[in-house]
This record gives sequence, structure tokens and C-alpha cells, in this order.
Amino acid sequence: MHVLALGVVGVRLYARILTSDSDKPDELADNLVDEINCYMPRATPAEQQLLFQLACEVHEVFGESFERVDELSYRLQAVDLVNDLLSKARELPQLGL
Repeated sequence: MHVLALGVVGVRLYARILTSDSDKPDELADNLVDEINCYMPRATPAEQQLLFQLACEVHEVFGESFERVDELSYRLQAVDLVNDLLSKARELPQLGL
């Protein structure tokens, strides 16, 4: 799982996806961006670039993929989408990951 490979921030993002009180995809994306913003000051430059890329794309991807995120099956799909976003972001040459 790519999100968990991020270490502490990955575990926190994973927990937010699964336990957030959000019912709507934009609310869940807001929660993830909040978590990313809290971690940014401690992140390495490479992590910052990766997390910034994730924060930029998560709203759009969740909005296109879900109408609601109030069931566990949707949350697990959200984890998969975040993993896909991270995989794509790691392939970007400017990240050097």
C-alpha cells in the first residue's frame, strides 16, 4: 500500500480516510488536505512535493469518483484512489522519487 509507505503521515491519512465523519467526497478530501497541511512543516522536500501533488488532485478525483463516502466500501475505494495518485506522482520527473 503506497499510502502506508509514507510513514507517519501515511498512517494518519489512512486513518482519516477510514474514520472521518465525512459523508461527501469534498469533505473527505478537505480532511486529507488538512492532515497534509499539518504534516508539511516536518516533511522532507521530496515528501512536500509528493504531498502537495496529492493535495492538488484529491478533490477532483474524489469528486469524479463518488457521490457519497459514508460506507466502508467507498472509503476503501478512496484508499485505492489515493494509492493511485501517489503512484502517478512518484513517476513525475520533477519529484525525483
